[in-house]
Amino acid sequence: MKKFFTLIVPLFISAVLCAHPEAPTPPVNTDVMWHTITVVDYKPGTVDEAKVIIEKFETASETAGATLPVIYWFESGKYDLIVTWKLKDGPADLQGKWSPDGNTWWNALVAQEGSEEAALQLQATYNELIASSVTSVARKAK
Repeated sequence: MKKFFTLIVPLFISAVLCAHPEAPTPPVNTDVMWHTITVVDYKPGTVDEAKVIIEKFETASETAGATLPVIYWFESGKYDLIVTWKLKDGPADLQGKWSPDGNTWWNALVAQEGSEEAALQLQATYNELIASSVTSVARKAK
């Protein structure tokens, strides 16, 4: 009987402890920088028009004092452009909200284009130039 209790009691305690395990809390990693990386394939013959519009977007960013993305133009391959943005607040920046930089940038674009309708039309024109794009989230150790 003593062997029975020495075997059952530890099993019972283990079962109770494991029955309701607490979910592990992921550590907050301040040694990581988060970015979005977007590759863009423009419709044939529209790259030059896209570059002109992107220059307007960059001018609005500079006027607003907003963070500029890092962009690279491909010389070969499927895609025409790669754009990387640093996410200041990590993945939380992707929650579908406009950042203060985004609002400031939009206001600068509206002022630059003369009206909200003109800014919306510029953005729509740019979107029409895109054949496809893929956005991914990446992290990098600081």
